[in-house]
Amino acid sequence: MKKLRMLVRWLNDKLARKFLYSFKSTILSVYIPIIIFFIFITGMASYLLAAAQIEDNAYRNINTIVFQTGNYLDNRFADALQQLTALSNEPDILTVMNKDPEDISPEDYLKVQSHVNGIRSVNGTLIDSIYINFHNGKFIFFRGDDSSTMIKFIYMQYRSRYKDNPYDVYWQNSHLGYEKGERHVSLFKLFGKENAKINGIILFNLRYDFFEKVFSSSLLNKSGYLMLVSPEEIMTFKKIDEKYQVNSEVVKQLQQAKTREGQLEFDNPQGKKMVVIYNTLLTNQWKLAAVFTQDEILDRVRYIKYITLSLIVLLVIVAVFLTNVLAIYITKPISVLTDSMKRIQGENINFVSDTHPLNEMGVLNQGVEDLVERVKNLVEQINIDQETKRQLEFSVIQTQIHPHFLYNTLYSIKGLCDMGLNEDASAMITALSNFFRVSISCGKEIISVEEEMSHIRNYLFIQEMRYGDAFSYEINVKPDILSYSIVKLTLQPLVENAIYHGVKQKRGIGWIKVNGYEQDGLLCFEVQDNGLGMSHERLQEVRGSLNNRGFGLEKVGLGVRSVHERLQLHYGKEAGLQIESKLNEGTIVKVIIPMKQLEDKLDA
Repeated sequence: MKKLRMLVRWLNDKLARKFLYSFKSTILSVYIPIIIFFIFITGMASYLLAAAQIEDNAYRNINTIVFQTGNYLDNRFADALQQLTALSNEPDILTVMNKDPEDISPEDYLKVQSHVNGIRSVNGTLIDSIYINFHNGKFIFFRGDDSSTMIKFIYMQYRSRYKDNPYDVYWQNSHLGYEKGERHVSLFKLFGKENAKINGIILFNLRYDFFEKVFSSSLLNKSGYLMLVSPEEIMTFKKIDEKYQVNSEVVKQLQQAKTREGQLEFDNPQGKKMVVIYNTLLTNQWKLAAVFTQDEILDRVRYIKYITLSLIVLLVIVAVFLTNVLAIYITKPISVLTDSMKRIQGENINFVSDTHPLNEMGVLNQGVEDLVERVKNLVEQINIDQETKRQLEFSVIQTQIHPHFLYNTLYSIKGLCDMGLNEDASAMITALSNFFRVSISCGKEIISVEEEMSHIRNYLFIQEMRYGDAFSYEINVKPDILSYSIVKLTLQPLVENAIYHGVKQKRGIGWIKVNGYEQDGLLCFEVQDNGLGMSHERLQEVRGSLNNRGFGLEKVGLGVRSVHERLQLHYGKEAGLQIESKLNEGTIVKVIIPMKQLEDKLDA
């Protein structure tokens, strides 16, 4: 009968779950796809419209930047061209040009200087320097902030290169006449022909920082930049990553472009699409181009895409949630039991049951509740067994320590008696009796801090008597913590460890200090020695052994490990030992106990 009832219960459970799954899946499979379809269509339509508008606006903005910057440069270039034309037509300039070099006087230099200074005072933000050279270098005049910008002018070199303009006015964006590597934008007028008696040049050097300011003020993205494209070369005024630079093919297309404005596209070495939007300057027919990556200029499009996809996902989640709410409401009797089962995981084994009618669900609910209750009883029994095991381990430690210590102490007392040092022997016997009195403590595991201090004082006195001047000790404990209660034998194993594994292993006189104080809500004790200490690798092994319960006893020792585990057992994971050590310098073992976990004062 018992087996039959178990079989019936299992079949009922299977049928109930199958019914729940079938009914709930029908609701979800019908409504959710329909809702997702309409949400997806609406979201994608919105995204495509917004993306198209943003892309169009992005390109319009770039075109506007190129157009406005080009207009500004055209105006400034026109001003410089006007000043050059006016200077070249000045009677004083023409007089110097037509004079024989031997007839040019200092007064002529002063007149030229007056005209040049007037031009620089009006256009100082654009014109960096003015250079005049007539009669094959017999008349040279230069005015500028930096003399290094003065060119090395050779008339035939310039005339052979520049001869197509009927007004002999040219724009230069090359290194001709300058030191190798220097970059200059110049406007100049040539005078005379190849074999003419009169020849020369008037040259305006434009400020490089003028272009830097104009080009850096453009509101392009981080990889975008503006560049000037002349027939000789290109000039950029921003540090550009190599992967964003235009290639020679694109430069050639810009230099040969017949249209005033336009757009080019190319792929950089990394495979990203680059876009070039250009406009032509009317003053000198140079091209002003904006270069940028298509991905970065369309960041807003990606932003809209992510927002749209996030909104679609959010709406789908809401739709699924609401549909599930409906399905849960319909299938509530079985769902309640399922949710209760899901809550049983890890250390949480509390089964919260609802009242069910006396049918198959009620039987199933009662069976699960009985099973959980039995599991809880087993877990509690296991915890009790583990606690008993730890207490037995602690008793074993005490049993191992005390006989050996008692034997050595009694042997030392015998030695004192043999030497006739009865008073010292009596003092050791008194300390020994007090030591064991605290150790026994009528079976109590919790004692006061004052008793624990008395315990280690007796222990240190006995050891000092045994080893003579091999070490000294000092105990400093704040009086206001003496009435607190702590786990018995917390400090004695640490002091013992400091003696046998610290000061005894090092030559010379050792010392041991025991400190006790309260700090930042913690009760702290420190056992410090100047013994052998530990290497960094050994210290890491000891720390790892303390934190890896049940393993690595050979790394740290049974007594110290027992102290650490008993502290955590009584006061939680925040309590325990902290160890600092340096080889040949000593060791500090710190006991940490949270004040909120301490028991009340014994006198309370």
